[in-house]
Amino acid sequence: MRTFVNEPFVARRAKLGQYLSWAGMGILGIGLVLSFSSKPDDPSYFWRMAGSLLCLGLGWLAANFGTYNTRRFARSPRPDERLERELKGFDDRYTLYSWMLPSPYVFAGPSGIYAIALREHGGKMTNTGDKWSQPFSLGRMFLAFSNEGVGNPTADAQNDARKLQEYLATHLPELMAEVQPLVLFTNPKAELILNNPAVPVITPQGLKALLRQRKKDARLTPEELQQIEALAVAGAT
Repeated sequence: MRTFVNEPFVARRAKLGQYLSWAGMGILGIGLVLSFSSKPDDPSYFWRMAGSLLCLGLGWLAANFGTYNTRRFARSPRPDERLERELKGFDDRYTLYSWMLPSPYVFAGPSGIYAIALREHGGKMTNTGDKWSQPFSLGRMFLAFSNEGVGNPTADAQNDARKLQEYLATHLPELMAEVQPLVLFTNPKAELILNNPAVPVITPQGLKALLRQRKKDARLTPEELQQIEALAVAGAT
């Protein structure tokens, strides 16, 4: 299997994560200083406290967005590196594109094109059709506020597939293959309860089996795969 990663994009997001994390800590520090230095009898007390609360809110948001980007783009193994490891074993007719196309993770080969929605979450999750639910916990509530909640992987996979389909229709109108959405949980502690999922939802153990099962139906020619590769390389910035 061959891999393409939009390294400039990854580097920019890694730097953004660092800058936002530093900025968030700095803004939080300013907010704390304003809070502790304010006295009720000070004429500017109201405005200092308002500024403190504003700094605390902005600092928290910046720090969390910084952490979000740092985890995905600055820490190894990154999600794309883990996905590459899970797909190891496919021959060179298959290609993994990370951040090269409208869908973050695209796997293309003779059996088709897949838009993969990755999740690294553990714990119990239930999927019925296109709906997702989890048992309530304080830890889960905190992750949701820090952009780390599981969200709706089905909707993400479908949206990624739709965006990629429209992109291919615009740039390669002769390509007739349908982009297939796929949800992959990479955390071995994920406990998935699936009831007629709207799109395939799998763990690494089932990923290769699913893709190899679909290898029986060749949908893309070598020439079409080369066109997709050229489009991905040309559009990556």
